[in-house]
Amino acid sequence: MNEVSNISGGGRAAIALRGVSKFYCLYDKPADRLKQAVWGYRRRYYREFWALRDVSLEVRRGETLAIIGRNGSGKSTLLQIVCGTLAATSGEVETHGALSALLELGAGFNMEFTGRENVFLSASLLGLSRERTRAILPAILEFAAIGDFIDQPVKTYSSGMFVRLAFAVAIAVKPDILVVDEALSVGDIFFQQKCIRHMRENLAGAAKLLVTHDLGAAAALADRVAVLEAGRIAFVGAPRDAIERYTMSLHNDLFRLEAVESGQQAAASANGVMDAAWQAAPEQALSGAGEARIERWALLDAAGRPCAVAQPGDRISVHMQIHASRPMPQTLFGYAVNDRLGQAIFGENTCSVPGGVVALPREGRYVVRFDFRWPEAQPGEYTVTLGIGEGSNPLGHVIQCWAHNVASLRAVSPLKPVHCLFNNPLTDFSIRPLE
Repeated sequence: MNEVSNISGGGRAAIALRGVSKFYCLYDKPADRLKQAVWGYRRRYYREFWALRDVSLEVRRGETLAIIGRNGSGKSTLLQIVCGTLAATSGEVETHGALSALLELGAGFNMEFTGRENVFLSASLLGLSRERTRAILPAILEFAAIGDFIDQPVKTYSSGMFVRLAFAVAIAVKPDILVVDEALSVGDIFFQQKCIRHMRENLAGAAKLLVTHDLGAAAALADRVAVLEAGRIAFVGAPRDAIERYTMSLHNDLFRLEAVESGQQAAASANGVMDAAWQAAPEQALSGAGEARIERWALLDAAGRPCAVAQPGDRISVHMQIHASRPMPQTLFGYAVNDRLGQAIFGENTCSVPGGVVALPREGRYVVRFDFRWPEAQPGEYTVTLGIGEGSNPLGHVIQCWAHNVASLRAVSPLKPVHCLFNNPLTDFSIRPLE
């Protein structure tokens, strides 16, 4: 790995990876490892596993790049190679400037040392003298805010205290490059906000490389987001585009989205929804009387594409293909959105719109469509439940079908804070002096 100590002017990237790959040998039995040592490369007793394949990325000064992907996709391996704690099998890695990293929780700390002793240990590993460390120690202690525990062995620390101290040391050296691997997720929300504010305000000129499973944080912090799939870069681009690509990938695997055969264009169904956008409603997700049932559904954005990411104000179009086993003179339809804890956050039914209670004049299949706007909701993962009711009163109808949590959406952070479950926008405001 080629490392350059000082960043020069111009457009040179602070981090540059060119064709980086990492290969591991996997052995089925311990004896196979011994056989391989004896026979060398005349016979092969291992299976190849490529943790990374041909990864090329650049991160420039002042830029934040977030890497997202499933567990096992190679994210942590990539960061270790960037930091120099793991050697690449092939390819080139360049870092230009002082690098500070927060990788595995506790990396670089001696569990028997006190927090204060570990500050000096970590600072020395980052190239700081004891005199320089003494000078910045008050700032480290203030940022970590762990009180008298600074003089206790770190083996007595909680994971939150651990990450507070580790992050305080990592940023105190004012690095040109900051690498963080999911470590901030163990801190409380106030410390997370403190770290994010510091990165934005005090490390604005540094190159920042982050790995996170928090897609809301990736959308809020990153200038670009890279999606890593099975050790390869699947996409690099704007945060929203990358998050949509990633969540659609998860969604498609979960519901086995019907693939469009190669070389053939999917035929549009009668309501304009492409066949590949439809998702089957799993039998185990359905409940109710069942005389009208949801067979499949689609969630589309304003452009008619499958919707996996939503931000405040987005129009979301719900499509349902239903089957009625008999005529129903009064039928209504609705939805409910639940958070990751299963709490119902918001929802509505078609009683709220003119003509929303309709007759199904005969037995057969129908296509239903209604739209709603995504509110200023907390960032995170949400599920959507769809429903059919018989009757005209939303408080006193027969539930014919609930399709529980069949759809999922990722809400990304709005540009202003969400104070509760979601913001309820003000409709008017005035102020006048009191005589």
